[in-house]
Amino acid sequence: MNLMQLKYFLSICEFGSVSAAADYLHIAQPSLSLAIKELENEFGTLLFHRKHKGMYLTAEGELLRGMAKDIIDRTETTEKIMKDVGHNKKILKLGVPPMIGALILPALYHDFLSKNEDMDLDIVESGKEELVNMILEDQLDVAFISHNKKLDVGLEFLHIDTLEIVCSTALHNPIAQKRVLSPKDLDGVPLVMFKDGFFQSSEIKHWFSADLIEPNILIKTNQLSTMQKIISSDTAVGFLFEKLIRDTDEMTSIHLDPPITADISLIWKKEKFSFSGMQSLKNFLKATKLFS
Repeated sequence: MNLMQLKYFLSICEFGSVSAAADYLHIAQPSLSLAIKELENEFGTLLFHRKHKGMYLTAEGELLRGMAKDIIDRTETTEKIMKDVGHNKKILKLGVPPMIGALILPALYHDFLSKNEDMDLDIVESGKEELVNMILEDQLDVAFISHNKKLDVGLEFLHIDTLEIVCSTALHNPIAQKRVLSPKDLDGVPLVMFKDGFFQSSEIKHWFSADLIEPNILIKTNQLSTMQKIISSDTAVGFLFEKLIRDTDEMTSIHLDPPITADISLIWKKEKFSFSGMQSLKNFLKATKLFS
């Protein structure tokens, strides 16, 4: 058994026939059939039921598929890690939600990269759910997320800070005169929210549902700048980190009752090799007060 045979086997599992798998792999069908026959001879069992409409896994084939996928995944991860080590990887693939990005990225580009001049950041901006999935699927090295619950068991994290989420309105909106807002105070008020999959959206919806109120969501967006413009133009009311509003002249903040807070953490896949760029970022975050 070798890795190439296992890759051929998994391709047939995916495409359901030798001809389709051979076309995908750009190899001759007889070579692919021979590789599978050699596996079957070595294991002393059939891996596929061969029928005129295609090939179907036997019970033994199903067993091998799970183990083969694990072997290939581990091999590719090992190869990626060793290439990172050998080439002294300098590109850090970083995921950031919009609000955290607005607070953190200036410091990363100004302070972190100034101390790591041979490193580049490859930034992906999205909501919490997508960023977590991308971490678990090895599409990102690390990501910043907002959360207030136990994280996925497949993740490790470095807690950065805890921030308050507040209601944000234009200065001349009547709501701006209030010091504290309950869900009932915002019943029927037009709202701008981040799209589904963002931490803030799920928390705000839960906040409303506790009082059995359906929020009046006028606009959904994944862009912080769009949300800020909609709020400042008094088109709708929104929800942002209090720190984002503190230094603005066009919007004001009102605390929520009950309050909503978010833990801000850097996450990465559990047992993922921490190459130099990842470790440098962790060390920087441990030594820096980003939200002070």
